[in-house]
Amino acid sequence: MAEVAPAGGGPNRVFIIIVLGLVGLLLIGAVGVLGVIFIPRLFGAGAPPPTPTIRFVVTTPTRSFALAPTATMTTEPTPTATLVVAPVTVEPGAVTATATVTGTTTPSGGMPATGLGEDLLLLSGGIVLVLIIIAARRARSPNTA
Repeated sequence: MAEVAPAGGGPNRVFIIIVLGLVGLLLIGAVGVLGVIFIPRLFGAGAPPPTPTIRFVVTTPTRSFALAPTATMTTEPTPTATLVVAPVTVEPGAVTATATVTGTTTPSGGMPATGLGEDLLLLSGGIVLVLIIIAARRARSPNTA
């Protein structure tokens, strides 16, 4: 005689429903990605982007000046550096030096704008989630091998 499973199913049923839901979401995502890839190919690439054209517009002044501007030469004073030296007493055998640097720097490097880090973060998060589900499944099973 065949064994009959107990009614209700318990935690196995919930786990199977969750797995089926995740597989369904995975299939919907795969169909979406394939649609993004293949639908533009089916309907053609579309019209090419318009090429930019250079337009020269000649404008005439609407108001004439009564006086012509005249250029005058003015000399600006050149800045002179003034050094200020503080009196320092040096003790024999003890030399101390301090340097202060003032100014601002601009960052020259940075992260590349490829977006690969975000994809890898999502992928690793998914892998960790699958590992947690597998570990929880093994911890709940009564048969430990």
